[in-house]
Amino acid sequence: MLFETCYVLRKRAYSETSLLLEVLTSESRYVHALYRGAKRKGATPIDLFSEYVMSWRPRVGLVTIRSCELKSVSTLIGEAIYAGLYLNELVRRGMRENQVVDDVQPVYQATVRHLENKAADLDVVLRTFEKRYLKALGFELEFHREQATGALILSNCHYIFDPLSGFSKSEDATEASYPGHVLLNISSDRFERPETRRAAKLILRDALYHHLGETALKARSLLSAKHFRESAQGTETRG
Repeated sequence: MLFETCYVLRKRAYSETSLLLEVLTSESRYVHALYRGAKRKGATPIDLFSEYVMSWRPRVGLVTIRSCELKSVSTLIGEAIYAGLYLNELVRRGMRENQVVDDVQPVYQATVRHLENKAADLDVVLRTFEKRYLKALGFELEFHREQATGALILSNCHYIFDPLSGFSKSEDATEASYPGHVLLNISSDRFERPETRRAAKLILRDALYHHLGETALKARSLLSAKHFRESAQGTETRG
């Protein structure tokens, strides 16, 4: 019997009493599991973003959960819920069933704990996660140098980004280029300036779409829609 500390990334009804779960284990393995009797009285309730200790017999493909105990509760509220769903969707899209990708679970766990903080800056938390998740998958973006030549990024130059070839120097500043000082800020996780946030979001989105597929992320759409609604409401209130 295998005992694993897990986060549940997705849960779906399987029958009147059972659930199909997609979980991320403590060894950064992505597992599909059947939890029989999950809806029966006395069974451990399953919530996203909380930690569980689960057991199953090792096998390829769908496993059947033999025991499930709550280890720790993580409560996300408001916009952090959408951000958490976005994390879950990214992990599910980037990993194959039963695949182990080193460092994904620690990065995910740290991000969920940041999202629990009501004062957390969600943009910073999400951009940091995206950077570290791409690195764990083997697609690290080097914001401090040109990938093809190895030349260091210069703060007073402009650069073009390509998901395959990374950053390359641009002769002139264009709508498609990024200032070197902005890239260096992203490299150092300094997201204080709005231009840095905008650039990081665009670059990381392009990289994620390239490596995970261009199908729109549902949670990101929900998060963007909520941003838009709140912004509009705020504008109406100020008027």
